[in-house]
Amino acid sequence: MRIIMRFSIVFLLLCFFFGISFAQSDVDLCFNYLKAGDYQRAIEAGKRVVRSYGWLVDSYFCLGIAYDAAGELNLALSSLKEAERLAKVKKDLAVIYNRIGIVYNNMGDPDNALLYYNRYLSLSKEIGDRKGESTALNNIASIFEQKGELDKALSYYEDSLKFKEEKDKATTHNNIAIVYDKKSNYEKAISYFQRAIKIYERYGDYDGTAKAILNMGDTYRRMKDFSQAEYYLNEGLKRIVKVGNKYWEATGYYYLGWFYGDKKEIPKAKDYFKKAYNIFEAIGAKSSANEALYSYVLFESLRPKTLYAGIEIGSKGVKAMVIELSPADEEGIYNTDTKMRKSINTGIISNVVKTGLFLDSAINETALAVKELLYEIKDKYGVLETNIFIVGSSGLLQAKNKNKLLERVYEQTGKEMGFISAEKEVFFNILGSIPEKYRSSALSLDIGSGNTKIGFIENLGDSSRTVSIEIPFGTVSFTDTIQKEAGTKEKFVAISKRLNKLITDKIDNEAQRKPVLKNRSPIFIVGGIVWAMTTLLYPENQDSFVKLTASDINRFYVSLAKNLEGVLNPDPSKIKDNTIREEALKQIQAVKDTFTNENLIAGAEILKATSDKLNFKNKELYFSRYGSWLWGYIAAGGVEIEDKKRGILRDEPKKPEKVRL
Repeated sequence: MRIIMRFSIVFLLLCFFFGISFAQSDVDLCFNYLKAGDYQRAIEAGKRVVRSYGWLVDSYFCLGIAYDAAGELNLALSSLKEAERLAKVKKDLAVIYNRIGIVYNNMGDPDNALLYYNRYLSLSKEIGDRKGESTALNNIASIFEQKGELDKALSYYEDSLKFKEEKDKATTHNNIAIVYDKKSNYEKAISYFQRAIKIYERYGDYDGTAKAILNMGDTYRRMKDFSQAEYYLNEGLKRIVKVGNKYWEATGYYYLGWFYGDKKEIPKAKDYFKKAYNIFEAIGAKSSANEALYSYVLFESLRPKTLYAGIEIGSKGVKAMVIELSPADEEGIYNTDTKMRKSINTGIISNVVKTGLFLDSAINETALAVKELLYEIKDKYGVLETNIFIVGSSGLLQAKNKNKLLERVYEQTGKEMGFISAEKEVFFNILGSIPEKYRSSALSLDIGSGNTKIGFIENLGDSSRTVSIEIPFGTVSFTDTIQKEAGTKEKFVAISKRLNKLITDKIDNEAQRKPVLKNRSPIFIVGGIVWAMTTLLYPENQDSFVKLTASDINRFYVSLAKNLEGVLNPDPSKIKDNTIREEALKQIQAVKDTFTNENLIAGAEILKATSDKLNFKNKELYFSRYGSWLWGYIAAGGVEIEDKKRGILRDEPKKPEKVRL
């Protein structure tokens, strides 16, 4: 993860840019604290400004910049969006567009960042602001740099330099240095970092100096000049902590994680990755948090075989898994062996679409299922209490009384549980269902009972991020939505086709924002409806990864509407192997026991809509039979527990709703 610095406005010129008299002392104070780099005081002054002068665009703008500078990205975006709403003057709006773009990019959303940078460029040209045009070119170049189009990025950076005064060139020198770093021209990268640092220091920009020093330290690491790398990374971190920028403090820890990883000092590496993760997660930098977590898992060190288990409460029921981790090589890569997979169907989601609430009876039924699985995990497999995690899927988050479920599970088991977000499910599902060699190109599709998650890992030069999309319909929740209108089974199929638009519109919108969704291949699909389809179409195939096609999805979809009984009763007599035939019969019966006819039709609608909109035709599709986000969740949780036992991690473990390291 290399960090591109982007231009902000010069605080001394803010009054000129915004054309509003700053007689109010708190407004001036907010900007003065920003100029001095005292971001916490700027935030407090900004809050006072908003309370006193909330109708002024400058009040929210200053507060937004202060939050951004301190690394509080969610709060920064909220304040800047309010400033955008209030702005009436084009010059004001242009500067706000730029700041919003910067925040979006720091949050790991380059598509929205590019949208706002282009708005900034257009307005700057329209009002004849050459400095603004230069800044926009710089920031657009940074997007190309992230996408790996390095020569194009260099061209934009060099164009932006033509408009700049000497004191404003430091940030672009820093960014050009990063491009040369990615081209492996390290000597030239160092020379540009040094130019940037000299300019920052000459004009008293402590924040910029610290960032450039950190970036230069990471380049020395890539050069394997560990002595210089250690000096500059620690020096940059010390300075950024004094400034109070939380995002860049986390970045410094992330760089140090890779420094110690390269030196094979794995415990120190993981300690720094954990520090980075905790800060990124706390300030809302989700993409950076995922990257720190992924790096942490990669550097898991050697230890004896150990059992870990997880219990997932999903919309359709409760699942349990026990896995064994064992060291594979000196790099800390693990082999895994799944010791147990078991599920118990419950109706926890059945009433939520209608009332927004879990039924008390469903809560009790689910808590007892958790208790039963927990007992088996401990009694039959001997998994330690501390090595068992209980977590609710994102599909349950919509319930207004979800705390009742937490309380009931605790009463039955004595263990606390929490809920995982859809975004984290995508990340862990990629780890748990896609073979490593495909992760950089594949697309993950998880059709659950309560919602559907789509995601992938996007490589951005040397770095990567997890892109996730949630569709608020799963097999059961979509069934309930259709039944609210259908009334009768006869109308169910027709209404399901009409309500299909709720899904296709969502996918269309996301595909417009992220066109790469339609280009990813192969596609790994998990979820009950995919298991049902595979079992009914190919009962003889019990492979871990079953190859499918878009034609299979279409055939399943059409057959359910025309010949439901035929689909539910495939002929297994052609299967010659007795063992495989018996397993096929068990799986077919399990599908009938798990899903209603309406569930199958609703699930097929989701599958068909996704296949059509994301161009599954002529792409490789695989049903990942044993894949799930629960696997990744258990593995990451096991990493944290083992390290705590060894004394590597010193702080208290997180609650389950926070992703465990």
